[in-house]
Amino acid sequence: MEVLNEMQVSPAQQEQTSLPNGFTRPQIANAITSKVQELILFPTEKCNFRCTYCYEDFELGKMSKGTQRGIERYLDHRVPQLKQLTLSWFGGEPLLAREIVLRLTRYAFDLCKKHGVALKGNITTNAYTLDSELASELIGMHLDFYQITVDGWEEGHNVLRRRADGKGTFSTIWNNLIAMKGLDQQFEVLLRVHVRRDNHESIVTLMEQFAAVFQGDTRFRLDFQHLRDLGGAGGETIIDGIKLSELPAIEARMRKVYHDALVRLGHAQVSDFPAQVQTVETQRIKGESASSRRASEQAVDEPYICYASKPNSLLIRSNGRLGKCTVALSDDRNDLGYIKEDGKIELNNAKLLPWIRGLGTLSEHAAACPLDGMAPSELKSPYPSGGKVVPIVSIPARS
Repeated sequence: MEVLNEMQVSPAQQEQTSLPNGFTRPQIANAITSKVQELILFPTEKCNFRCTYCYEDFELGKMSKGTQRGIERYLDHRVPQLKQLTLSWFGGEPLLAREIVLRLTRYAFDLCKKHGVALKGNITTNAYTLDSELASELIGMHLDFYQITVDGWEEGHNVLRRRADGKGTFSTIWNNLIAMKGLDQQFEVLLRVHVRRDNHESIVTLMEQFAAVFQGDTRFRLDFQHLRDLGGAGGETIIDGIKLSELPAIEARMRKVYHDALVRLGHAQVSDFPAQVQTVETQRIKGESASSRRASEQAVDEPYICYASKPNSLLIRSNGRLGKCTVALSDDRNDLGYIKEDGKIELNNAKLLPWIRGLGTLSEHAAACPLDGMAPSELKSPYPSGGKVVPIVSIPARS
């Protein structure tokens, strides 16, 4: 896209071995290069859970066949130009549309294999329907990074993360995780644990059970997050939430619980336990998705760049609309255009530029969360009447 040319680091900056605010030249280059592409796909925006704090409205259903064909045609055109493609599945609950996830992942897998392009895949899922057979099939197509939420042990978790019919969800999720442990494939599971003032003891039990079941299996990690208002009706239920400044002390306690559990279980080698318990103490930059990454991507010596700040990352909703952020789904600033059935991307640059401004200014804050501090006045022209539309070359439809 032409907008990438506007985001190039200046010649003077390119001559430096390091850039302002701790950014590095390879880091910025990877965020703006046209040889790398991330697609964040919403196969459905419906969900089988009704978590008390959720910000989503579940209005949109499964991705239309026209949008799916558009993604295929886009990949036909884009993949031969790439060195790396990342498919990130989100929702709703993406596995409610597992047939779409499987079909498009297979399509991308075969296409990348044909053209010698590296494929990486990840999914944010509640794991309620993630049985070991499905997990194994997805892992075999390089969809091997899973972000799954467990909010404490069973009773505490089920208070927050219920099915749409009000029933609990923990036991099914936990059993699916144990089944995944039995796979001999390589993958990563990041268990996101939301901390609130009244669930510390439930998390203590979770830590003890996690030590008993997953100790030594570095494919499984824990990521503590303070439960916070991300908008929607769910955000209104969060009262007197944990502050980020309080989280390190809570996490230190949980790491000690984990350590003590290993000792009681007779594990002599416990020096590596912190690697499985990820905390903000090792995170230089704060951002909603800063810790929700693969272990290999946790570069503590570089500022965090949110996916939404990167010109080479694009979100495609189930109705074909385009965006940047998986949280601000009801915000007009996050409605940037649409994908056509022939694979053409219609993108409003005037609305895109504020999202990627952090890479132009090398602002650590704007790069870590571009929505925070984005003024509505920057976006006076709603799509499609204002701004410069930069389409990717249309690809002839299949006969």
